[in-house]
Amino acid sequence: MGTIRNGANGGFKGKAGSVIGSSWKSINYIKGLYKKRTRPATEEQLVQQAKFRTLMRFLLPVTAFIRIGFGQKREALMTATNVAFKENLERALTGGYPDYALDYSKLRISDGNFVGGGSEAVEANAGILSVSWDVTPNEMYETADDDRVYILLYQPAIDQFLSAPTPPRRGDGNVDITLPSHFLGDEGHVWIFFADRTKKKVSRSAYLGTVNLA
Repeated sequence: MGTIRNGANGGFKGKAGSVIGSSWKSINYIKGLYKKRTRPATEEQLVQQAKFRTLMRFLLPVTAFIRIGFGQKREALMTATNVAFKENLERALTGGYPDYALDYSKLRISDGNFVGGGSEAVEANAGILSVSWDVTPNEMYETADDDRVYILLYQPAIDQFLSAPTPPRRGDGNVDITLPSHFLGDEGHVWIFFADRTKKKVSRSAYLGTVNLA
């Protein structure tokens, strides 16, 4: 049974006949009950489903990064994951149905106007992933030594991600991340972005390229 809020003109929550009432971020919604599909999906629907699967397979495991990296963009209307999906769908999806793939060099895990590190570099040696960046203060963007640095490694051969257990700080200038043994022996892709300690100011992610995980 549905519950009416704020009188007859208010939103309601729950099932009422053939519709369901709900709310998200103080916005009331009414939607119809799900109807089981009786007809096969059209070619256009299959194309959209394939695009969705390809991109969300990458984005969903790194939701914690996406919430920070896209959390300040149109948050009243869309979730951070939805914003990231829309932006990367236009930028990073390559190929054609049914063989879609991602161009990792164009893929973003954050987007914003905060300043990044500059002179970022990455290398791997003896099971250690080392990432470095410039620590020079930027007065215009009000950078601080305690800005957080978010680093993401993706190893396609095993379809797994890795990051620093605790985000380093801008003032550190570098971080070493121990690579699990099953990450070794193939190439990985690395991204980096910066955020202030309140996570209100975020930089656009930088793709650091591929690295041989030795």
